Amino acid sequence: MSLLSFENPNGFLYVVADSHLDEDMAPGNEFVEMLLKLENPHTIVFLGDLFKIWLAPQKYWNEIHHSVLNGVKTLRDRGCNVVFIAGNREMLLPKILDDQWKATLPFTHLSHSDWYLKWGKKKYAFIHGDTINYNDINYLRWKSFTHNRLFETLFQIIPSPIARWISLRLEELLSESNKKYKVYFPEKEIHEFAELVLDKVDEYFVGHFHLEREIKVKGCSGILRIVPDWLSQRKIFKINNFGEIEILQF
Repeated sequence: MSLLSFENPNGFLYVVADSHLDEDMAPGNEFVEMLLKLENPHTIVFLGDLFKIWLAPQKYWNEIHHSVLNGVKTLRDRGCNVVFIAGNREMLLPKILDDQWKATLPFTHLSHSDWYLKWGKKKYAFIHGDTINYNDINYLRWKSFTHNRLFETLFQIIPSPIARWISLRLEELLSESNKKYKVYFPEKEIHEFAELVLDKVDEYFVGHFHLEREIKVKGCSGILRIVPDWLSQRKIFKINNFGEIEILQF
């Protein structure tokens, strides 16, 4: 379990989910402008799916990857903690953010699973959320195939232009697959997940579903929050040192 602790944070915590950046529906310059105007950012947590598709090694980056990640690096260089929770549209991310990867990626923390933060008197957890719906078998098989060690090793051997083409093709297949599971919110599975995790934290932040929702469990004071997506809603969470949440819309 990854845990970061700030007893008296001097600044705000921001939570950003599912921006799916590209040059059409979610331009990179608009996103960077938003980031650099954030008021006194102490810590920012990205809940995955930052780009429409992203291969983490720098040799695969295009212009939007460079510009957005340079913007994120500016936040980090100003002293902001930058936490990245891997989603389903990131590929070839390192398992561990060592010094070599920190020279490339603008994050201070990286997680492929749930990540915990002690913020003042509150304890928070964060996850992308794409594996919560255990009934979406086809998707879970797809993710297992594209994120295993053998696939990643083979992927890095092939020339960069071919790798980029394959990744875009995979994104198209992902967009068209399992539409049955993309047109409804998995209430049952989400509530089961909430029952498992909310006794450990005050609030649990989940991305992936492109909705804004609060989930509560009987007999438990914790709240599971589905974080609205940047892609279609242009919303992010802003949290002060008392744990009070403000939803910003741009």
